[in-house]
Amino acid sequence: MASQIMFRCSALSTARAGRAHLTDRLWLGMQHTSTLRQWYTAPVHKLDKYSPEIVESDWYSWWQQRGLFDPKRVDGASKADKFSMLLPPPNITGVLHIGHALTLSIQDSIARWNRMHGRSVNWVPGTDHAGISMQTVVEKKLERETGKTRHDLGRHAFINKVWEWKKEHGDRIKQQTKSLGASLNWGQEYFTMDPLHSQLVRDAFIRLYDDGLIYRSTKMVSWSCALQSVISDIEVDKIPTEGRTLIEIPQRLDHYHLVNPEFGTGVITPAHDENDYACAQRHGLPVVTVFGPAGTVVDNSRFSGFVGKSRWETRQKVISDLKVANAYFGSRDAESSVVSRCSRSGDIIEPMLMPQWYLRCSEMAKAANGLVQQGCINLLPRRQQATWHSWLAETEDWCVSRQLWWGHRIPIYHVHWEGIEIADSWVAATSEEHARAKAHNELSTEEKAILASVKRASAVCTVKQDDDVLDTWFSSGLLPLLAFKKSSLDPGPCAQSPGKAALSTVLETGQDILFFWVARMTMLCTYFAQVPPFSTVLLHPMVRDAQGRKMSKSLGNVIDPMDVINGAELSKLQDTLRRGYLSDKELKRGTKELAKMYPSGFQQFGADALRFALLLYTQQTQQINMSLDGVRASYHFCNKLWNTFRFIHMHAAKLDVDTDHVDQNGNKQWLADIDDRELTVFDRALLSRLYGMLHTYHSAMGAYRLAAAAEAVREFVQRDLCDRYIEICKLSLFGNPSATNQVPTVAVKVLLGSLDIVLRALHPFMPFLSEELWQRHARSCADGDMSVMEAKWATLSEILRPSCSAEAENNLVLDIVSSIRSIRQQHQGRLAAANASEPIFSVVISATELSTFADDSDMANQQLVHTARTHEACIELMSKESAICIRTGERSSTMAIPDSGDNVVAIVVSPQVRVEARLTGETAARPTHAAGARISTSMAAMAKLESELEKVRSVIGSAGYQRSAPDIVKVADR
Repeated sequence: MASQIMFRCSALSTARAGRAHLTDRLWLGMQHTSTLRQWYTAPVHKLDKYSPEIVESDWYSWWQQRGLFDPKRVDGASKADKFSMLLPPPNITGVLHIGHALTLSIQDSIARWNRMHGRSVNWVPGTDHAGISMQTVVEKKLERETGKTRHDLGRHAFINKVWEWKKEHGDRIKQQTKSLGASLNWGQEYFTMDPLHSQLVRDAFIRLYDDGLIYRSTKMVSWSCALQSVISDIEVDKIPTEGRTLIEIPQRLDHYHLVNPEFGTGVITPAHDENDYACAQRHGLPVVTVFGPAGTVVDNSRFSGFVGKSRWETRQKVISDLKVANAYFGSRDAESSVVSRCSRSGDIIEPMLMPQWYLRCSEMAKAANGLVQQGCINLLPRRQQATWHSWLAETEDWCVSRQLWWGHRIPIYHVHWEGIEIADSWVAATSEEHARAKAHNELSTEEKAILASVKRASAVCTVKQDDDVLDTWFSSGLLPLLAFKKSSLDPGPCAQSPGKAALSTVLETGQDILFFWVARMTMLCTYFAQVPPFSTVLLHPMVRDAQGRKMSKSLGNVIDPMDVINGAELSKLQDTLRRGYLSDKELKRGTKELAKMYPSGFQQFGADALRFALLLYTQQTQQINMSLDGVRASYHFCNKLWNTFRFIHMHAAKLDVDTDHVDQNGNKQWLADIDDRELTVFDRALLSRLYGMLHTYHSAMGAYRLAAAAEAVREFVQRDLCDRYIEICKLSLFGNPSATNQVPTVAVKVLLGSLDIVLRALHPFMPFLSEELWQRHARSCADGDMSVMEAKWATLSEILRPSCSAEAENNLVLDIVSSIRSIRQQHQGRLAAANASEPIFSVVISATELSTFADDSDMANQQLVHTARTHEACIELMSKESAICIRTGERSSTMAIPDSGDNVVAIVVSPQVRVEARLTGETAARPTHAAGARISTSMAAMAKLESELEKVRSVIGSAGYQRSAPDIVKVADR
């Protein structure tokens, strides 16, 4: 797959040019290099065509072997020299989904960009023990293989089964993460049930309990009868309904019928409805429990004829009994309602009164809210700050207990004294022995006296640990303490410093868990460490399908990142659905939808294309409506970059282009070797555009606007480099240098220098392809073993500077060429025949009073005529027209196109320039389709501009603007 290319330290002789590695060097155009260098080995691949499968196969292990993902050890490094970030831990049971891929793409881009700026980067990975998901997966596996339940095994044996599953399948998502190129510090990888993390969770709970922040209370909770546990709000799907609604449920009855009798009885159920419970509390009504944890009617519910029956059977029997008693008056469909459904099991949620453990949140929420208000935490995008303030201002106490076996068992013990009149109590402790000791120490003086007055044998202290486990959000809320404070709960030295440095630099995650994870991390970590857990929070939108629907297996619209990277036939996509836990109806609908949306399956796009597409999609700030069309476009961009690289190096080899300028790492500095006097206007225009791209790129990356940075590079490569500059260069490279006055070797150096910057700029977004090409491009004479990730952004050559005039001249020439090509394509077969006295095409330049570049419009007119005639040969060669007339037109006070007769078609290039073409007499009618529409559109646009230009001129001509606006802004505005 990969050819290990060895760059030797002596000049390579001609006699050896036929050997395999030299063949590859010839392909790269580097056989001309004779600089002494050391041995260098890298998994550069010998390819002619771009293949993401091959390009992405070896680089990750090479990066790891070189230790590039490890944070640097820099003595005395300042805060600005360090960058730390936590990867939101995916569930250990899961596979990489598109939300994970988006998070990894964003975070890896940020991490790599910071490394390229010389910072020590610590990006910490890990996985979450996923209490409900893990227990459910292992329970289903156990039942499928043995027919037993977890209760048949017992708690200890079942937990061992879970650990066996983790050992066998736990690394699956880790390998998928690596396939996306995530440059994580794997040496600091954690699992939220590891001993160190478990100790931290236990100590945190005990501290909070002893501080009076955790208490036990009976409140209304969202109960899943299928899971036999409380679940959090994020695990509840709200299903809106209209009229009679059939909802599939995982019980014996196939559907849940939602109806709403309009003529109600006035009876309420305080133990099973939040509103009814609030009403009962206000009026002192009795609270009668009807259903137990299993969803069946309990003995003390005053419904003796229904005891033991399920919720669904009971509701049907109530209607049946009412009919028998001739007391049923009918029902009407609910006009609108919302049904709560467990996202884990599909079960309908049953509101129930249950004793649970709660964390008091009011004071911690107030502190967390203040961190954002005071600017200690920068929350982006800023519109999310209103949501943050609203949630934390109205937050309720947090139910932290779950009725599961897998998870962090709550370190709290029930203490009962037998044979003595001392009340039972709860004690938070590390063990039974610790609990007994704490229980004894917490006794009052009177209770200790009672204990001392009886015989020891008659006073037995029974200690039993609570069966519940902690909510997984509780353990994940402590992750910054584990990752960046080495598990200590005590405030560190930074808490006493004036700046109060945060534990980490950035947290990037989905906006859907702003409250469930981000806010709770802020509350818990700030409480213990006395500093914020992070300085900046970046939130990305949720990924949905192209129609804006939530991705769901039952809808068949789930996009698996691994299928996008590796490719997948339709049959494989459908098999994946069949291996899930969908009902027959959902499976049928999902497979049908898959065949409709992806009849040919997924093409093999590669990780770089997927990453780049996802980053560009983040321009959609509310939600991302993802389509494979975006990934396909990014794949084509990767292929275009590959072919551009080959074109540039092919000509570098032909012309034997080389340079003696290298940086401190031995990388060639192509632009530094160029004599400014040898540059043409086309060269200057490209370098000016490159300067503008870099300014936009660094500004956007520094503000975490990755989509804007990625778009700036893509626009430069596609439009400025490939579609414009390379097309100009082809004239000089293929034997017509006089048409552009370009020096071919200088043009190639400009291309090589631009390519070097492009590859560095693209590396955070598409690491595999950029590394592959950069190794071939920049390492031909380097000393040592180096990655593009280590190629820092050095001070750019002075030759890279803005030039508004060069860009304007370049645009004029290329826009004229583009207009001629457009007319020829739209009017193929209808153009008049060329003759010596009257060419087909004319470039008409008319003076206008609306010129913004010169006070004297006649002088501007003459300058445009001179520019067009100077580049007449270039225009003719690029447009493939042998004779083009360049002439002046009549002065006009508007931008409208003069009526040139029915046998002429025209396209506006600029306010002063248009391209006209003669049509044959047989087609003398004025065009009414494509060309006519374009002229009409241009005229309408120019008419609109007429009213705006005066405003623009008044702004840029004002004294305040000239005094205050930065030079680069003035250039951009012009």
